[in-house]
Amino acid sequence: MDDLDVKPGTVAEGVPPELVKLVRAHSHATVTGDNKTVLDDFRPDRIGQLIGMAKLPPKLVSSELLSLYQEDNGLMAGITRYSAADGTDTVLRARWIQIDGKWLVTEVRNLPDTPPRLADTGPIEDGRDTEFWEGLRAGEIRIPRCDECQNWVWPPRPICPRCHSFAYTWTPVEPTGTVFTWTRTWQPFTPEFSGHLPFVTIVAELPQAGNRRLLGALLDADGVDPKIGQAVRAEIEPAPTPEDWPVLRWRLA
Repeated sequence: MDDLDVKPGTVAEGVPPELVKLVRAHSHATVTGDNKTVLDDFRPDRIGQLIGMAKLPPKLVSSELLSLYQEDNGLMAGITRYSAADGTDTVLRARWIQIDGKWLVTEVRNLPDTPPRLADTGPIEDGRDTEFWEGLRAGEIRIPRCDECQNWVWPPRPICPRCHSFAYTWTPVEPTGTVFTWTRTWQPFTPEFSGHLPFVTIVAELPQAGNRRLLGALLDADGVDPKIGQAVRAEIEPAPTPEDWPVLRWRLA
């Protein structure tokens, strides 16, 4: 369980006894489908957000509190394993905050985190960026470069915006860059969305490709606030099936 960041001991020293009881009651309500109790434990200003953040399988049969401890940020973190009728286990971490004397869930997520994947991942309809996706299949980041003026052309276009040449070559570049900007997303904005919330998206600048920028989810982003200019390295997540496409992820270097 080390990869789930479970602290030693089920309940850490200093955790209020009433919170231990509440966390276990909340987990039991989740298993039995007592939605009123579950929602009453959520922060009222975040109910919509919290409902979409965690994913559990149907037909839960039991829950087990793995760890309950105070984090450095002052929040209480409860890690619970839920077991389903089909024998599968799912682990959630709920962060609890005390507001006006009442303990409430302020954040919840699956562990370990799973970056998002959209159903329409892959080349656009006109095929202009197909070579980029084929590069990911080959384990490379490929960016088109003009054969005439050596300008890096991204997003891909049929003509070089600098010299107006139609001749360019898709060129492999080193899979490293720096953080140009980033955002943390708390909502599933499309029906096809998969993955666990929240997730961090990075726009990375590639100095070896004329500072062209590529978008990708950040790996191991739980509780991380990236810094502008921080170094990142690309990782290519393989396609889940032969018909699908790999996707580009970033990891802080």
